[in-house]
Amino acid sequence: MKPRLALAALLLGSAAAAAPPATLTDVQEQTLAARDGSVLRLTRARVRVLESRARPDGPVIELAVVRIRRGDTPSGRPHVLLAGGPGDSGVRVALELATQGGAALAEVFDGDLVGIDQRGTGDSRPHLRSARRYDLPLDEPASAPTWLPRIEQASRTVADEMRARGIDLQAYNTEESADDIDAVRQALGESRWTLWGRSYGSHLALATARRHPDGVERLVLVSPEGPDHTWKLPSQTDAVLQRIAERAAAPDMVAQLREATARLVRAPVRLEVPDPAGGPGVGLVLGALDLQWTIAQVIGDPRALATLPAAAREMSAGDFRRIAPLALLLRRQAGVGSAMKVMMDLASHASAERLARIDREAPGAAMGDAMNWPGRHLHAAWQARPLPDAFRQPVGVAVPTLLLAGDLDARTPLENAREIAAALPDARVVVVENAAHQFDLFGQPPLRRLLARFLRGEADLPTRVTLPPLRFEGLSPARP
Repeated sequence: MKPRLALAALLLGSAAAAAPPATLTDVQEQTLAARDGSVLRLTRARVRVLESRARPDGPVIELAVVRIRRGDTPSGRPHVLLAGGPGDSGVRVALELATQGGAALAEVFDGDLVGIDQRGTGDSRPHLRSARRYDLPLDEPASAPTWLPRIEQASRTVADEMRARGIDLQAYNTEESADDIDAVRQALGESRWTLWGRSYGSHLALATARRHPDGVERLVLVSPEGPDHTWKLPSQTDAVLQRIAERAAAPDMVAQLREATARLVRAPVRLEVPDPAGGPGVGLVLGALDLQWTIAQVIGDPRALATLPAAAREMSAGDFRRIAPLALLLRRQAGVGSAMKVMMDLASHASAERLARIDREAPGAAMGDAMNWPGRHLHAAWQARPLPDAFRQPVGVAVPTLLLAGDLDARTPLENAREIAAALPDARVVVVENAAHQFDLFGQPPLRRLLARFLRGEADLPTRVTLPPLRFEGLSPARP
């Protein structure tokens, strides 16, 4: 048998004779040296799937896949890591975790790790990255009426370019991606596996479990986003802001944010901002949407949360110097980034009831609707069609499910986890105290022990895990 065919047969295992519908190509065997000196076995491959399953004779796309194994023998209990974003690389997440964790991974994972670059991302083909910026002006305050036409024009240009390349943008949605995940499972010859999803990755994991329940053994959902959670509720953002204020012993923080926003509505502020790139100072006219959008972009980072009370106090007194470099950086960098991300979010969309609630809540919310800006306004520019209403219904698959939700997470708030769990017959919600959207899942011993206990099937899991509290301090710029 030729080496490449032998590797493919090894990777496919007993499912090779069953001729899985997806095609496995470019199989390569390598070794991966972890930081602790342990050596892991790495398999790289590509899985070919239809771009649109509604068109059986249509184009075929390729998904980049890695599998990481501690020995030479298949474990029979694989774990697939579904990256968030949408648009992050699952291959990168798996490789970084294995490199950093090394032999210690055995404390948590009882099988192989699989990383998948979802369609349109990472090393999958075609990729849907775009470097096109929105070219937002610096000499006028942020404003939805004046900025949206610029954003729409850039979006139309990228959408036209993608379609000219033969890309069916409408095929980049979570249902197609969920079918991809199951196609990879079949191509790798796995009967069932555990899906690990973080943020959007949990959204995808739930869709995969609904569409292919027989292929899912367990679900681990971190900072979870349910089927109808793509667009955020302003009231839930306000509730998290109030929780942060209480944790920081800054009871006036939310009121101060409102006062700072009102100041900028009354009179935008012109500042000379130090250039983050090291050049001369840059003139910037700061408006209310600048403040709200900048906070919305950084609110998932615990470093930013630790600085928010001090920033709110200063801004309410008219001093916007600390947030201005962030606003400048955001204006310069804002752009399409990934057409895959845009199309996934627009296809998942929201139910009519949730959209109506967002519109009711936004005018009175401290952050308005900035958490959803500008995404939910771009359907026409991208010619995007939402998935059917059934997609946004709760998922009720009967597999053991662990949901980890940070109590300071404004992007995927604790309410998400509880709503998701209410529909699942075997779900456990664990509140991670002092955790924002981004927190170290595997570097915290209490979380590693919790994950290991869940994977062993233990039933008496704690309902809360407490991480070290944030150290609230003065604002220090961080990249949006």
